[in-house]
Amino acid sequence: MPAFHWRAMGTEFTVQLPLEDAQTAEAVAAELREETHRLERQLSLYLPDSDLCYLNAHAHEQPVRVEPELFQLLQICKSLYELTDGAFDPTVTPLLRLWGFVDKQFRVPDAEAIEETLQRVGMELVLLEPEGCWVYYALPGVELSFGAIGKGWAAARCVRILRELGVESALIDAGGSTQYALGAPPNAEGWLFRLPDGSETMLRDAAVGVSGDAEQHFEANGVRYGHIIDPRTGYPAPSRPPVALVGDDPTLCDALSTAVYIEPSLAKIARTRCRSVSVSTAIDGCSK
Repeated sequence: MPAFHWRAMGTEFTVQLPLEDAQTAEAVAAELREETHRLERQLSLYLPDSDLCYLNAHAHEQPVRVEPELFQLLQICKSLYELTDGAFDPTVTPLLRLWGFVDKQFRVPDAEAIEETLQRVGMELVLLEPEGCWVYYALPGVELSFGAIGKGWAAARCVRILRELGVESALIDAGGSTQYALGAPPNAEGWLFRLPDGSETMLRDAAVGVSGDAEQHFEANGVRYGHIIDPRTGYPAPSRPPVALVGDDPTLCDALSTAVYIEPSLAKIARTRCRSVSVSTAIDGCSK
């Protein structure tokens, strides 16, 4: 089965396309690749000329007008922030910088620095004006990033392109932790996916989002600190088994899996938005 790989948005994207015509498959993959690169230029925290970096640099000085799809993403972020009581929060970026997860110069900040940084965290500090798609930051130092939702958003955009092109079967994989299964491969009921707990599920017209800190963490004085920071406290969430959400929307699965990892009791809310939640029963009883 043809599979195409490329890097974008800080991760590796893969698309499997069970199309008989190789030239058609290559053309489809090229469109998806271009779309993810376009989104990278828009959403990246690491490209100085990205739309996001411009927003972070100027939106505290005066309102910044953004393109409609980016504004829609910000509206989704604000809604999820409210739904999760702040467990999902893309303004966590100043805390990520403080702990060294942006520049990879890891450090354990003191309580005073964390408390000071928390003053610049919270989606209520990001003001959205739908008429004209204006964005304004209430304070200097507020900074957005889309690490907890960007891959899901990109997967959703790719699915839209596939459907517009009439593709009926494909598997999109963004870094292994965010996937969308469109239709099913030939002679199969769906696409097989192994959940973090070792069980397997068959995906068809469904997304899966997985969050955990196995790959991004550091240790200091014998203590392990993961990259998923609780934006309500300023400290990394306790290390625990990964969380997987299966649902219709890769954007929601990506974002809510992070929120549930931070606050396991949110699994009950996640189930109202996604088809299923896979979390360890060691976290809490709502995973059953």
